Amino acid sequence: MLEGLDSVAWHAIDHAYGPALDTPGHLRALLSNDPEVVAQAVVDLDRTVYEEGGFVCPAATAVLPFLVEVMPVLDAGSQAALLDMIERIADDGENAEQVDPGWHAAWAEARPKLEHLFRD
Repeated sequence: MLEGLDSVAWHAIDHAYGPALDTPGHLRALLSNDPEVVAQAVVDLDRTVYEEGGFVCPAATAVLPFLVEVMPVLDAGSQAALLDMIERIADDGENAEQVDPGWHAAWAEARPKLEHLFRD
């Protein structure tokens, strides 16, 4: 799981606070056996890759396929929190002034894989 995570040039991808160097650690923490670690990873991802109001950052695009991959192994609460974040990003992607150029293609690929979770 999370194959390819280390091949992403996180230093060249920005999130809300600059280079997304901490993002791989947050994604790995989602797979922890410790529910508190997972909960903090969800908070950290939401805080860094979702920037409310007019901007879909490149990190949002980069994390989306990894979120799709780990979603099935997460508990319902973590799934719901991440789905909420993804939905907010997707909404911003429709209305934002600045949207990462890769976001729409990433969302088009991810959405069908997540739709059953949005319904649940």
